[in-house]
Amino acid sequence: MNHQPENQPSQNVLQSQPLRDLKWAISSPSLITQSSEEQHLFEVPDFQTVDVLHLENYLAPYSHFRIGTYFEGLVLYWLEHICRLKIIARHQQIFEANQTIGEIDILFEDEAGVVNHWEIAVKFYLYDPGENHTGSHFVGPNVKDTFEKKMRRLFGFQLPLSQAHFPEVTRRQAFVKGMIFYHPDHPAPTRLPEKLSPTHLRGSWLHLSELSRLTAQHGELRFLIREKPDWLSAALCSKTENRLLGFNELQQQLETHFQHNHRPILISALTCQQSVCREVERTFIVSESWPQI
Repeated sequence: MNHQPENQPSQNVLQSQPLRDLKWAISSPSLITQSSEEQHLFEVPDFQTVDVLHLENYLAPYSHFRIGTYFEGLVLYWLEHICRLKIIARHQQIFEANQTIGEIDILFEDEAGVVNHWEIAVKFYLYDPGENHTGSHFVGPNVKDTFEKKMRRLFGFQLPLSQAHFPEVTRRQAFVKGMIFYHPDHPAPTRLPEKLSPTHLRGSWLHLSELSRLTAQHGELRFLIREKPDWLSAALCSKTENRLLGFNELQQQLETHFQHNHRPILISALTCQQSVCREVERTFIVSESWPQI
């Protein structure tokens, strides 16, 4: 019998980004607090038994879209192909007086025959303790979105849509995953916004001029620039991965980027042991003027 060496990932997990992302989508902590009624969980698979080729083929159309669409594809795969639940509707448009007033992400029937309405989202926010034009301290990388704004839309508009238009719906839930990024000089506030879970995943953010703080904290590292939709699971790759960068290469690429663009860049810092490199830190690098961009 062949045994996987201790602390070594299986070939399936190492080679398949979609499989790691599926595990993250299902098993990572919720970004938001949920009542006991909302914590209705379905089957969590043995990920070694997931048909990787089937998963990758299913997700192929989603990989070309924005990260929210890709995340939704992962959740749908879980519900439909692992939990074997009946999907009633996806992206169901709601009309009033011949006008589209909104859209429901997904309606499905669970194993007990209960009709569920889920709104699915994956969000990333940076904690900015200062004053900024958004009126929030939890700001999206592009500064167009805030945590509070997203919660108002989810719970004040999107979830109530099914109450008037789908009376058969018994359970409504926002399925929200993601991360909050904190500057190392600004620890998390003692009082979080309503609905932000205290057990949320955390990363860090730095201005470009502070980049050297990464190596000061962790020592010798390799780096990956994370391109959407590859923002979900922790980076894990072979030591020979050609996208791995040294610190000087990373700094050069970031300096070139910020000469012409204010878009924050998400990076993973990795340590390498034997033939495998694993993420130890997830960091947004922002321009010197962020969040005033």
